Amino acid sequence: MALRPQAMSETDTIREAFEPRAEALGITWEQQQQVLAGRTHAHRLMTLEEMADMVALMASDQARGMTGTIVNLTLGSLDD
Repeated sequence: MALRPQAMSETDTIREAFEPRAEALGITWEQQQQVLAGRTHAHRLMTLEEMADMVALMASDQARGMTGTIVNLTLGSLDD
């Protein structure tokens, strides 16, 4: 089983990946986050708390019937 999140702005990894792109485009990190959020159906980015909740669910007995599954946590990313 795997979890597939996208662009959680609270993480250093996503900031390290996208902040240079924002700089190259001449926009702020906050504007870059808005661009990323605009690519999702929810028009926002997933939070670390939401990711932790899903990890807890997938590790619980409630998910015991799921095997070989990739859980899409992209909030419906349009570039998915």
